[in-house]
Amino acid sequence: MKRARLIAPLALLSALLIGCGAPPQRQFYTLSYAPPSAAEAPALIKTLRVKKPEISDTYKRSNLVTRPDSHEVRYARRRQWSEKPQRMIAALQLAHIKAAGIAEQVTDAVSAEPAQYVLESEILALEGLEVDAARFAHLSVVFRLLDGEDKPVWRFTFDDRRAVGLSARGVARGLSVLLKESTEAALADLRRHLRGEAPKAVVEAPKAGAGYLQPSEDDHPQLLKDDTPMPMGFGAIFLPTLSAREGEPIVTVVNEDTQQTIEGRMGRRLVLPPGRYDVRFGSGAVEQQLKAKARVEAGRVTLVEARWSALEVVVLDERFVPFRGSYEVIRMENREDFGVGFGADEQIGEENKIWLLKPGLYKIIRAGGTYRDRTDFATVRLVEGALTRFTLVQDPISGDFLGAGEVLRDEEDRDRAWRLRGVLGGDVAFNQDDRVGEEGGWSLSLSLFFDGALRFQRDAHLWQTRLELEEEQFNPPEGNRFRNLRDRLYLHTIYTYHALPWFGPYVRSGVESKLLSRYEEFEEPRDVRELDADGALSKPHIQVERVQLGGPFSPVSLLEGAGGNFKVLRKRQVELDFRLGLGARQSFARESFDYNEGTLIPIQDKRIEGVEATILTRANLTRWVILNSEFEGLYPFGADDDPYFSWRNQVSLRLAHFVSLNYRFNAVRDPNLGVIDDEEIKKEHDVQLRFSLTLF
Repeated sequence: MKRARLIAPLALLSALLIGCGAPPQRQFYTLSYAPPSAAEAPALIKTLRVKKPEISDTYKRSNLVTRPDSHEVRYARRRQWSEKPQRMIAALQLAHIKAAGIAEQVTDAVSAEPAQYVLESEILALEGLEVDAARFAHLSVVFRLLDGEDKPVWRFTFDDRRAVGLSARGVARGLSVLLKESTEAALADLRRHLRGEAPKAVVEAPKAGAGYLQPSEDDHPQLLKDDTPMPMGFGAIFLPTLSAREGEPIVTVVNEDTQQTIEGRMGRRLVLPPGRYDVRFGSGAVEQQLKAKARVEAGRVTLVEARWSALEVVVLDERFVPFRGSYEVIRMENREDFGVGFGADEQIGEENKIWLLKPGLYKIIRAGGTYRDRTDFATVRLVEGALTRFTLVQDPISGDFLGAGEVLRDEEDRDRAWRLRGVLGGDVAFNQDDRVGEEGGWSLSLSLFFDGALRFQRDAHLWQTRLELEEEQFNPPEGNRFRNLRDRLYLHTIYTYHALPWFGPYVRSGVESKLLSRYEEFEEPRDVRELDADGALSKPHIQVERVQLGGPFSPVSLLEGAGGNFKVLRKRQVELDFRLGLGARQSFARESFDYNEGTLIPIQDKRIEGVEATILTRANLTRWVILNSEFEGLYPFGADDDPYFSWRNQVSLRLAHFVSLNYRFNAVRDPNLGVIDDEEIKKEHDVQLRFSLTLF
């Protein structure tokens, strides 16, 4: 009995192990098609022997073959032919040739009496091609006719591909269709040869006219680094990147014959069938984008030489902290407006957008401004074939320009994985004021700040840490002590991994506090009531000149967040980015108070968790209409916490190259500003007709 109890679980365990260890099931495929009906045309020769086709060693295996690149072959381990490809093709060709009636007697056997003619074939390619997310069946075969003395008297080549589904079954079906088409085309050409008819006209590849870029053997360094697969029978167009970043606009090519539209990225081969193409790329509306014409040949790359310029605008506040400030770019030569741009928030892993423009002089203005603005503008000259990195210092609240200029970056700094930055500054100011209604006398202000940043970037890894310290003290006229005007300690770190071209998760954390004690100052002594956490009187302050609101390092705020940046769409007509994450905030009061009408109210510890999301949209609605939209919101988990959102939109209608009509709509709901219901959402509308005609 004990032995039986022991054997039962062992048997069950063995069965489970055998089941778990069973190898994956293999799948088998076959080439097949129905032969055509018997031909009514008279036979042209008496006897024809059809030899078994030769096949390249690459395709002799039983495994299905796929080729993502002309230099790479893959064999499917679990997807195999049901029998040798050579045998399947031989049977299909023999049945097809017999039904065609081209000879009175067709055989595949060697007889004592030699046949009048021998038909042989060679399979050069029998595979599936992978081009991005598409798949093609590819067949290449050569037919030859030999006379009684084994001399070749006729030759026919077939090389074609057919778009199929992503499954191996789709490839097998596509190859079967191509095999039938190749045999039909060869027999039709063979009939013309046997009848003594003129050979079929050779269709030459279309010649590129004036202005077409030709395929080249250029060994551009970016081409050598690019690993984009280019299957057999395809060519490519290549536009070099000036920034080596994903932020450059999408490239669009249109086949002049089929009008098929294909999109790709700068710095990568854009794999295409042979033909002639219109190439569009760059910033702005469709009519503003850069254009070229290119010819594509199989197995070769057509290089578009970089005769354009690239512009990166880095938006910072006055303490050099990047943020999502807005601006517009206008070409000075013809007053042409290229639209609204935004800075990047590095604290959540964003990167700046790269503008691709014609070389020349450009004006950067405040969003919603005009070309004739005499304030809040800057100019930058773009050089052909180069990236210009431009810094714009902007007030985050008002949007005013505080400074701007071009930044030089040498190659050594650009290639370093580790970068350390530190800025220490401050000022001392004496001021004498004797205006009517103001307190006369001398005042003294002292300010000191430090901004440090540590950055590591290598391959897909990006880690950034920023430390900000800021102090400003002010001693008013007739004052006997300094007052704290500004006091801030901020430390933030974020790690971003660019896992995929369209997705990059991030994790971040930070701490914010104040270094010194804070006070509420009174012009004349007064009584102040201090309450406890329950709202009861805790301590009275009798005829005091000031009361303390908090000591050093109070309050302390912690933040944590994790999420991902999703590049949802990258089309010429629309770009859509979506950022989604979970965030948490903890605020520790540490005996800090809020002063309100003679009462000190203790600040309570607070913890908030929620979902934060941002949606960024840019769309070319038509050839003349551009839409920019940004929605950012935080929805807390707590039922007692109010959500926050901001929504900024601008629609630009280009009436002509010198005039545009712009409509802006902004909406903000911020509980920190006292907004508690939908009626108090702050809204802003304006319509602007902008002219860019040069009058003088």
